[in-house]
Amino acid sequence: MKGQSLIALGGALLIGMTGVARAEMTGGQASEQAKVAALEARITQLEAQQSSDWLNQRRAEEMKSLIQEVLSDADTRASLLESHMTAGHNGKHFFLASEDATFLLEISGQIQLRYVYNHRDEKPGTDEFGDPTSSIVSDEDEFGFEVRRTKIKFAGHIADPKLHYAIQLAVDRQDNHVEADKIVIAYELMDGVTLWGGEDKGPFLREELTSSSRQLAVDRTFVNEFFTLDKVQGVGLKADIGDAVKGHVMVNDGLRSGDGGTSVNPFTQGAPFSGPGTDEFGETGDDLGTRSTTKRFHEDASDFAVTARIDLRLAGEWSQMEDFAAWSGEDTGLFVGAALHYEVGETGDSFNNNDFFMWTIDGSLETNGFNLFAAVVGMHTDNDGRQFDPATFDLVDVHDVDLYGIVVQGGYMVIPDKLEPFLRWEYLDLDEDEIGGEDDVNIVTIGMNYYFNKHNAKFTLDVVWALDALPASSTGLGLLADDRDGDDQVAVRAQFQLLF
Repeated sequence: MKGQSLIALGGALLIGMTGVARAEMTGGQASEQAKVAALEARITQLEAQQSSDWLNQRRAEEMKSLIQEVLSDADTRASLLESHMTAGHNGKHFFLASEDATFLLEISGQIQLRYVYNHRDEKPGTDEFGDPTSSIVSDEDEFGFEVRRTKIKFAGHIADPKLHYAIQLAVDRQDNHVEADKIVIAYELMDGVTLWGGEDKGPFLREELTSSSRQLAVDRTFVNEFFTLDKVQGVGLKADIGDAVKGHVMVNDGLRSGDGGTSVNPFTQGAPFSGPGTDEFGETGDDLGTRSTTKRFHEDASDFAVTARIDLRLAGEWSQMEDFAAWSGEDTGLFVGAALHYEVGETGDSFNNNDFFMWTIDGSLETNGFNLFAAVVGMHTDNDGRQFDPATFDLVDVHDVDLYGIVVQGGYMVIPDKLEPFLRWEYLDLDEDEIGGEDDVNIVTIGMNYYFNKHNAKFTLDVVWALDALPASSTGLGLLADDRDGDDQVAVRAQFQLLF
């Protein structure tokens, strides 16, 4: 019994020791797991802290960059504020202005890059003086690129918003010389009434008064070039008569007295009052060559000229008259205008004593992508002077003439504000007894505009077909003089325009 008791006691002790060992092992494992968990938590904490430090560093760098930009902008604004100036773009022009709006300078510009191809079946030759002759030369095609117009304009007001100014510079497409194309000082006498003086377009033809950047075709019509006043020098008064009528009257030195531009009309003469005159051949200065029959010059070509125009707004907004395009969704605009020009030739000038009277009536319609314009213009001359006749190489009397011109054009936005096909017809009635050859000229133009950003960026392609012989060249239009018995001619013109 005692032996069995000892065995039982030993077994009990063994079982107890085993339980203690298992308990100790379980406790150790729990402790190790706790340590591992603690280490993992620490690692996670360190990683989060490191990520936070990295983000904070990136944020700090970005904040430094932002602060530098703000400080730089602040310095610029502070500089402008110190000089009481603001600058920017008002949606139409870049500008500089004083803080109190007493001074304003707006800057704008125009670039027209053009390609022209001209074909004449019978191209007239020229003599040693460059005058057309009856000879025919073999080269019937003329073509090439040109920068038709490059202009930059500065306009605004000085000291008082009522005191305006405008200076426009133009680059000559032949020699790249820069000349003033417009010089104007104006003062607003009262609301809607402005007195101005300087050199600008005379208030006569609607087509000429519409900017070259806002024409329907690549360029204006031959009829316009025949009857235009071009730039003139003088003083004018513009007045808004109510909301529906605008009037403009100007006393000036006569057509083309502003910039000495040329005209395709052989029955008018133009020269600035302060500049050299021209002889019977249209030459200036002392450069007469061997053709001159006189060395007598006049200081200007007219004693007096007056121009007046009135425009009526029957529907729409006045802003619609600024171009010939009709944008999609545009309300109906209907306008009618009329103008007169009377000019007295230079007293005592036996070669250019040319009194003449011109008139015009025009109208336009714009509505939801469709545009239509029509104009008629006439001229009566009262000539007492003489002119050079290349056929006889002598001076002959110049008789009175009556000339007429008609223009009708229209277009439609087949793709709203993007693609605009157009068609134009013009007619010029010449005095056959005075000019000889054909007594009328018909010209048809067909083409299209593609607007990238309205007039600011647009491409124009057109074909001009002169069905009759032209009495004079207008190289700006891509049209050239024909022999008096010549045939028709065709000009293809492509142009890209950019405004800024």
